[in-house]
Amino acid sequence: MGTVHHPPRVRVFAAALILTLVAGCTSVADRLSQALYPTPSPQATESPRPTAMLSTPVGQATQQPTLAPTRTPAPQPSMSPTAVPRPKEGQHLVFARGGSIYRGDYLGGEATEVASLPQLEAWDFRQGLLVMTQGTNVDVADLKLGSFISFEIDTETRVEYAEVVWGTLQSRLLHAAVVSDADAPILKRSVELRILDAQDGTELGKAIVRDVTGVNILRYDEELGRITLVPRGGDPSFSEVRYYDSESGALVDVDAVAGEGAAVLSPDGRNLLTEHFADEGTELILYSLDVEGQSERRTWQPPQGSHTAWHAWSPDGSLVAFLLREGKAPWDESTRGLGLWVLDPSTMQASQVLEETGVSSSLVGWTPDGEYIVGYHRGETEDTYFYAVRPDGGDRRILTIGREAEILGWMPYMGETVVPKIVVDPWRVRFVQETGDSTTTAEVVAQFVSEGIGRDDQTLSDQLREYLEQAGWQFDLVAPSVKRVSDTTFVAQLPPMDIHVLEAGRAQRVATGDLVLDARQEEEDIGLVYGMIGASAVQPDFVLLRRQPDATWQRLWTPQGQQDWIATDGEIRFAKGDLQRLEVIGSSFGLDHGDAQVFSECHACPHRRLVATWVRSGEEYVRQTDLPADAPLGQVLWEMTERSPYAILYECLRRLRAGLAADELVADASVLAQIEENGLADPGLRLMAEEETVDGVLFVDVTSQRHFQALVRGGRIVRIEH
Repeated sequence: MGTVHHPPRVRVFAAALILTLVAGCTSVADRLSQALYPTPSPQATESPRPTAMLSTPVGQATQQPTLAPTRTPAPQPSMSPTAVPRPKEGQHLVFARGGSIYRGDYLGGEATEVASLPQLEAWDFRQGLLVMTQGTNVDVADLKLGSFISFEIDTETRVEYAEVVWGTLQSRLLHAAVVSDADAPILKRSVELRILDAQDGTELGKAIVRDVTGVNILRYDEELGRITLVPRGGDPSFSEVRYYDSESGALVDVDAVAGEGAAVLSPDGRNLLTEHFADEGTELILYSLDVEGQSERRTWQPPQGSHTAWHAWSPDGSLVAFLLREGKAPWDESTRGLGLWVLDPSTMQASQVLEETGVSSSLVGWTPDGEYIVGYHRGETEDTYFYAVRPDGGDRRILTIGREAEILGWMPYMGETVVPKIVVDPWRVRFVQETGDSTTTAEVVAQFVSEGIGRDDQTLSDQLREYLEQAGWQFDLVAPSVKRVSDTTFVAQLPPMDIHVLEAGRAQRVATGDLVLDARQEEEDIGLVYGMIGASAVQPDFVLLRRQPDATWQRLWTPQGQQDWIATDGEIRFAKGDLQRLEVIGSSFGLDHGDAQVFSECHACPHRRLVATWVRSGEEYVRQTDLPADAPLGQVLWEMTERSPYAILYECLRRLRAGLAADELVADASVLAQIEENGLADPGLRLMAEEETVDGVLFVDVTSQRHFQALVRGGRIVRIEH
């Protein structure tokens, strides 16, 4: 089969920003997710004028289109480069392709690579300044200076999707983030708008658009301090344009306008172009906005059974280019395009520029001088290319930038100026692109480790932490880590609390934990010691894994259900450095309950220390013991217990309370008499150890607050004093 070529994302002159996240599963919402396309607005060749909402002339009557327009047949494109005279203002076409950014002549010829800069989820380009965002991460590349900065948005809410646009003076940015909002009564989502200093990301203002699935940002005017946007719900329609103060975040004005699908503001901010879809016919609607919040409505109706797409205003606002397609609405199945057209807003008359039959074709926008419309023709197989054509259909040129390119826009002519090439680590971008998704993040980690297989564990772990922090993961107690267990196999702790085996660029989650404490591999088996961070100590655990024929890892054995596996507040070690013997060390904290509990043990109290060796037997581990298989648990625990003063006192009282002999734990019968005299063998007596020394234990009767001192020497209790 041939290579499938996807159309470029042509958000070139992105004064209009769509942040639509469709809520629910209604048919309308489903259609919207497929139908809403980017809505480019033009890039000015100089700083735009302030967006004053000025009064406009009284509208004219609705005009009917000419149903048989004069057609300009599309000539067969010549793929040979065409010499293009440099216009007076001198502009470079800038485009991205294959992870690099290129700067060519006015129509992209003789291109030079100026940056190796993998793109993030959303971006905006103005006069050589490229800003990109994904989640909370924002990157700014200045192609005129060869500089690059990156910063994070300060938010405690997880960002579902983000967009970013330049302000009209290109000194500030508008970052828009869709976030979950439990207080939003209907849609449970809101959009956070932040004004950022483009130099360092300092937050200069904030607004919140409540209870929406997204917003269509039409313009951010720095001089007026105003954000113009369309709030979006869960369907294609909208009913108003809102104006927010960029510093205070206050809603300052609302225009009542109605439309569906695209919403594109003219370069001067006076006119809003949108659509209306109905069975009786589609309408292209032009609203003239004024300072009183009133709007004038004029329409143009495409030929019956067709609709418009990919609307782009010319830089001076005198024309709107668009594609005409079969179908009453974008979600209707379309089998062919009906041409490239232009609309004259002053007369509301439209005419066809040239034939364009490709249903996957699109528009980029206009050249900065307004002389050419730039489009992307996508036909069958190899019939795919960018082109430029005058709005009268003449002088059609084929751009030689390659069909996989993505046009960013134009920037001022640099002459002979030498600018450093911007090179950004592609791994950083890949981690950012998977922000918030632990599964896909683990896959990227596996690929990163596979490519960095020659680096040591600490270097890999340090680089991994840096990438994950840049992607928005936060680490308080522990950082992610990587441990090599063979030449090509690693285990890794990754956020939020996952332990993975990494092998051949793939990741498999095998446990939940905060730490990888140790790991060993022998042939097809891995022994993994990992831990959870508790209130005051790390709680270790163990799993034995085996590689399966399909290269996945399956749990072979865990200590779950083994009463004599005690690792609380302790350690698990590979006794001889291999998988044959494990040394398991733990404390008695939380071990005994009910009548079996002699002392109440708090976390800060003295505890007994239990040590055992577990020996591998086939596909499991068995504790090494001299006791019979049916030995009582009390005997098992005593066999594992180190003989400390507190442990000896505990065991002595446990036996006496159970009616068992304890002679081997006391120096003589007088000690047993002291125990009996003070009622210490009473199962109902609640004791607590306060302090343990090298030869004794200070403890207390919790009920009566009587204090006792037990003196222990040579593994026996010598005396108990009250």
